[in-house]
Amino acid sequence: MQVIPLSEGTYTVDISKRFVPFHPQTDHLSDRPASLVVDIVPFLIQTSGELVVVDPGLGFQGNDGEFMIHSSIMRHGYSADDVSLVLLSHLHKDHAGGLAYGKDGAYNLMFPTATVYCQEKEMEYAFTKKESSSFDFEKLEFIRRSPKLRFINGDGTLNEEIRFEISGGHTPFHQVFFFGTEEKKYFFGGDVVPQPSQIIRRFVAKYDFDGKLSAQRRREYSMRGAESNWTFLFFHDGKTPMAHVNFRHQQFRIISV
Repeated sequence: MQVIPLSEGTYTVDISKRFVPFHPQTDHLSDRPASLVVDIVPFLIQTSGELVVVDPGLGFQGNDGEFMIHSSIMRHGYSADDVSLVLLSHLHKDHAGGLAYGKDGAYNLMFPTATVYCQEKEMEYAFTKKESSSFDFEKLEFIRRSPKLRFINGDGTLNEEIRFEISGGHTPFHQVFFFGTEEKKYFFGGDVVPQPSQIIRRFVAKYDFDGKLSAQRRREYSMRGAESNWTFLFFHDGKTPMAHVNFRHQQFRIISV
């Protein structure tokens, strides 16, 4: 199994939920009041039978006009047409915006041959939040009508190498993914375990649907992963997108891989 981080860059985001490119060498956070700095890191995973994109990111184009996620995939010897599965932890636009491209209601699938998997109740929840700028509803409506979409409900498996589990917390039906075997397991925690710093520093995030549940799940997954030597995949950390977690003397430690 091969796991490849596909960095889509660094951004600031404020209460408007608008993602603005941020270059640490030239930009200053003080010029963007009330903003957070986040990295966007989708993942490409080659299993024995599938080429998987997990949370395809914002779907932004680079300076060359190419979609950044397409360019990243091509640098690793694949094309968008090679992707057979797209898995979604949840539907916020920084995770699901890369599902499609277009404008004014005319959209195309970013990965035209891939089957897209999403929790059905997560989609239902998104469409109860039509006033929220966290979602791109035009894209979600396009995806909801696509024959490539497959809804899943609850916990389960897609095949021997891919398992999913509802965590809740960040959104009501947020899900996490497990890849590989018991001997070598990769864990993608979406926005419940988005950065290694959130494992080390226990806190309740105001931006979560249920911050206390997110904090509880984060600790549970961190303990399980430390005990079983999982490789954690962090969607919002470009510097440490993959790491092991160690727990000794009542403290977590991050070991980059």
